[in-house]
Amino acid sequence: MRITKKANFTGAFVLMAAATTLVLAVPGTAQAAAWSTSCDKWAADGDPGSNDLVASLWRTSDSTKAARASFKGKGETLSARNWAGASMTVSVEWASADGSKVERIWDRALWTGDSVNMNFDIPEGRTVWVSIGTPGGSTAVCKGKA
Repeated sequence: MRITKKANFTGAFVLMAAATTLVLAVPGTAQAAAWSTSCDKWAADGDPGSNDLVASLWRTSDSTKAARASFKGKGETLSARNWAGASMTVSVEWASADGSKVERIWDRALWTGDSVNMNFDIPEGRTVWVSIGTPGGSTAVCKGKA
C-alpha cells in the first residue's frame, strides 16, 4: 500500500489573505481610507493682493468624513474643522517677502470633532501655505498671499 501526503496550500493562502485584508482595513484609521483633496483660492475682499484659501480633504468612499481649513486674507484668520473620523494636522506657514525663507510655521493636531479658530499677524505680501491632512497620509495644501 502506498500512502501519499497532499499539501493544502490553497486554504493557507486564502486564510493569510483574509487576515491581511482585515488588518489593512481597520475602520477609523487614516491609513485604511483613500482620501481626495482640493484647494480653492480667490482674491480676498477688501485686501488687494491677498487671497482667501480653502484646503479640503475627504474620504473618497464617504464624503461626509472630511476636514477643512479656511484662511481669510483680510484679517489673516484661520478656521479649521475635522469630522473625518481620523486625526488631522492643520498648518499655516509663511515666507519672507521674496519667498526665500520660511519665517513662521504654526500647526495643530485636530482629533475628529475638533475645530480651531486662530488670528495671525502676517506682514503684507507674504506667501502663505495652508494645509490640512492625515499624519503620514494625504494632505490638502493651498498657497496664496497675505
